[in-house]
Amino acid sequence: MRYIADLHIHSPFSRATSKAGNLQGLAAWAMVKGIHLLGTGDFTHPGWFSQLKEQLVPAEPGFFKLKNETIPQALPQVTPEALPIRFLLTAEISSIYKRHGAVRKVHNLLYVPDFASAERINSVLAGIGNIESDGRPILGLDSRDLLEILLENAPEGFLVPAHIWTPWFSLFGSRSGFDTIEECYGDLSPHVFALETGLSSDPDMNRLIPALDRFALISNSDCHSPSKLGREANIFNTGFNFFDLRQALKNPLTDAFSATIEFYPEEGKYHCDGHRNCGVCIEPIETRKLGAICPACHKPLTVGVLHRVMELAERTEPYYPPGSPGVHSLIPLPEVLGEILGAGPATKGVMALYSKVVARFGSEFNLLINTPVDEINLMSPVLGEAVTRIRAGNVIRTPGYDGEFGVIRVFAEGEREELAGQISLFSGKKTKSPSKKKDRTPLPLEKKPSPSADKPQPPRKPNPEQLAAIACKAETILVAAGPGTGKTFTLVARIEHLLTAENARPEEMVAITFTNRAAREMQTRLDRDLGAAAQAIFVGTFHAYCLSLLREENPDFIVIGEDDRDLYLRKMLPDLSPAEHHILKKQLTSYVEQINRGTLPTDTALPGLLQRYLASFMPNRAIDLDLLIPWCVERLRDDPAFAITNRAKASLIRERARVAHLFVDEFQDLNHPQYQLVLLLGEQARIFAIGDPNQAIYGFRGSDLTLFQRFREREGVTTLSLIRNYRSAPAIIDGASALIRRNRQSGDTQLLPESTGTALIEWHRPANAQAEAEFIVRRIEEGLGGISSLSLPTGRNGDQPRSFADFAVLYRLSQMAEPIAEALHRKGIPFQLVGATPFYLKPALKAACHFLLASVADASLHEHLLLIADLPGVGEATISLLEKELPLRCPDFHGEALSLHLPAGAAKSIRDMGETLKKFRNAAEQGLAHPLAEVMPELGIDPQSPEAQRLLHLANAFGDNLQAFCEHLRQNAQATIYDERAEAVALMTMHGAKGLEFPVVFLAGLEEEILPCTIANRDSDVEEERRLLYVAMTRAQESLILSAAASRTIFNRTNNQRVSRFIQEIPAALLSETEQPLVKRRKADSRQLQLF
Repeated sequence: MRYIADLHIHSPFSRATSKAGNLQGLAAWAMVKGIHLLGTGDFTHPGWFSQLKEQLVPAEPGFFKLKNETIPQALPQVTPEALPIRFLLTAEISSIYKRHGAVRKVHNLLYVPDFASAERINSVLAGIGNIESDGRPILGLDSRDLLEILLENAPEGFLVPAHIWTPWFSLFGSRSGFDTIEECYGDLSPHVFALETGLSSDPDMNRLIPALDRFALISNSDCHSPSKLGREANIFNTGFNFFDLRQALKNPLTDAFSATIEFYPEEGKYHCDGHRNCGVCIEPIETRKLGAICPACHKPLTVGVLHRVMELAERTEPYYPPGSPGVHSLIPLPEVLGEILGAGPATKGVMALYSKVVARFGSEFNLLINTPVDEINLMSPVLGEAVTRIRAGNVIRTPGYDGEFGVIRVFAEGEREELAGQISLFSGKKTKSPSKKKDRTPLPLEKKPSPSADKPQPPRKPNPEQLAAIACKAETILVAAGPGTGKTFTLVARIEHLLTAENARPEEMVAITFTNRAAREMQTRLDRDLGAAAQAIFVGTFHAYCLSLLREENPDFIVIGEDDRDLYLRKMLPDLSPAEHHILKKQLTSYVEQINRGTLPTDTALPGLLQRYLASFMPNRAIDLDLLIPWCVERLRDDPAFAITNRAKASLIRERARVAHLFVDEFQDLNHPQYQLVLLLGEQARIFAIGDPNQAIYGFRGSDLTLFQRFREREGVTTLSLIRNYRSAPAIIDGASALIRRNRQSGDTQLLPESTGTALIEWHRPANAQAEAEFIVRRIEEGLGGISSLSLPTGRNGDQPRSFADFAVLYRLSQMAEPIAEALHRKGIPFQLVGATPFYLKPALKAACHFLLASVADASLHEHLLLIADLPGVGEATISLLEKELPLRCPDFHGEALSLHLPAGAAKSIRDMGETLKKFRNAAEQGLAHPLAEVMPELGIDPQSPEAQRLLHLANAFGDNLQAFCEHLRQNAQATIYDERAEAVALMTMHGAKGLEFPVVFLAGLEEEILPCTIANRDSDVEEERRLLYVAMTRAQESLILSAAASRTIFNRTNNQRVSRFIQEIPAALLSETEQPLVKRRKADSRQLQLF
């Protein structure tokens, strides 16, 4: 069957689309145009997908038809030729991500044969980003990974790169694309067999590139309004079903894929190079002569499709392999009629004539392609002449550029005036196009600049200050390292130096970090540089190190975390009343705080309840997590001040003897037990400590900045400094340094910026939190270089578009995230909310998390009880019995539970769950994701739900390592941590951003009572709050944008807000006001700001 297909359109759920683009409206206009098959577009959008399922029914294999086949008239009183209108499930995904060191923006089309396949894909994509805000969702998803998702969830489907030459959003786009298919899709490139040429290129242009010879080149309208259907389309001569269509595209050198219907490429809005704002339109050769700089405004030109094609071209003339599809270059009929009548194509007179033509010839394509000219002449010789010229390609072309559509005309200037008498049109004269023949000489491919070429990179070789620290011979070294000075680089290089130059033994090295994230980063660097030797070095947090010592002496020791504490108290101190339970927890909190701050009295007896709690540890081989480090200090040194176990020094004393080299990161954040542990280990070990007093921000947790100075003043300590900042622009360093100098306890090290950027710190004063959020989102969109053709660059960001992961929004209080997250969600910009409840602990997935944690050998009694608590027959009495009778660490939980006298229903449920866990553990040895998906229905979870798909993808990342997966779930149970792999804007507190860096940082809510934080009766340390802002500012590499709302609602209270006093401490010369100039200088001091 011969049929015409337009396989790329958009629904009313996409931005800037006509509301008339419903299924009935699309079908009506398809008949007018003469199109048999339409892509549905946007099947990823829940609203549109719901309509598709409600209104479409299966027709031929993989095709759908309207359930109600009564199609309305698109044109009044016009009944086009009846066609079997069919739909094919399609979607377009906008991917913005980083690959090979550059930001990529690629649009891909997905084609699937059934709703089940679409649902599976939607579930996966919903777990990755927001698919609800736009019919064409914007995801931080690599194109290669998108293709993999399609192949896994719709094996019979296929992917087509969309409008492959569009400068901003395409596979080969000059602004953010690739040079080859393989660069984009990697190992999955063979699964791509068709490319969409887009409106600004035609087959002639694409056939200049030999690498594209194997691909089918398809053309579609990409229309946002039903009347624009068929601007480009495809003609097939094959079976009228999904599978024959796919086969025709896989084998395009047969008559099955007969032809394409093309825009004249010059009409496309990105054909030539140019600058729309300046009215500059030029050809590629001229662009090269100008260095791609606009001669009018001296900013970068938008390089068009023709230029980009010439860069990749290897031929001077197009080559069509035998059997290639034909090409019909057409002008939309309303434009032709508008030219004839001298009116706009959408005017009333033109549309009236359009209706008559369609009524006469059955459809637009029937007229333009099939109808003999003699037959057209019977209605209108002028129209017949126009169609003759269009079919012959004898048209006048004014090319489009930089988003401005081109104009294709049939008749020359002055010729239209002669039409009334129809003289010249029928005298045999043909009007030649004044446009000259294109120069198809291939252009040399310009080398793209490194995406970070203007940003100083940390040196491959250490600078003088770093080298001094790395090679220092002193036994005890303290390095003051400011932000961005290469702290981790120096610490790792020190380890490598000792191993290679001093023959140190890796098994005698201990490197202690402050966070698990820092430990992972250090371990990764050591693995990269040292190989197998790195595995012998202990790298971890203070807690991890102390736990390793504890487990060496007694592997079965139980660490009581916050989640286990209530169960432990009920089990070990069952006689406590609820009131006593509450009192004990308050006493424990106070006790831990006093230990951490070094203020625990040595001559005062502990409260009785607390003594009972502490005394319960040793008999039960347990320790409270908050007391783990003090416990180790006590075991290494018999110190009555730490009266936890009342035991003398034990065998662990030998552990310090084998520590020859101790490395301590973030030394400014130590509390007293941590400091004592360092001193104890340092009695026989060389110490290399590194930190920054100006970044001490954890005083509220017990960290004591004076310990840094105390250690500096110890006899035999060599103090060094790292002063060269490789991270931030000079204005950021100067502003942060001016701020921190206001502290009495500020470090005396001056930072020297290595960057040479000239940008200032931006400052904005929005009306309220919502306006602040919209401002942030707008600036992110500008920084991305636009996220759609509707939001192209404003020029603010120059020629370097960014990816989502380049942006971070920081705030003092987690409650401030909500309006920003909502604004990003509305815009469809992916983000990760750091510090929120982990997705796998939310109600929809909590059962799966409990199941996983109960499946590993070291599962606690608490974790087993969480899993069975909601099983049929398991009530409070059963749970209480199990809590009382079973040990805290219970490797054979189900066996021991079933040995008790349980109710029959409870026993059956526990036995069945035990069998399920056993089967899962066995199957998980071949990979976690599949058996987890199989068990989800038993846990009341739909494995196809977006939440479940997200968990399954996370499980898949751990392969068959169940223990490691569960450790990950445990470590992140308190709050989500920043995932550096995610292509998403980061939202996090200023505390949470410690240790991270981003090209662009927004600091929101810089208002009194929020920073310094005195809201909700908080007693804040102003100097620590200033250090917190210093840390936040120095997370920024290139751009720092500050904002303070004039009004804000927080903790259910709306207040007029004053600007934080800290902003006034930043020199005015470093601040650039954005929009409303609410920042004024004081006359008395030009460096200060008067804020009101």
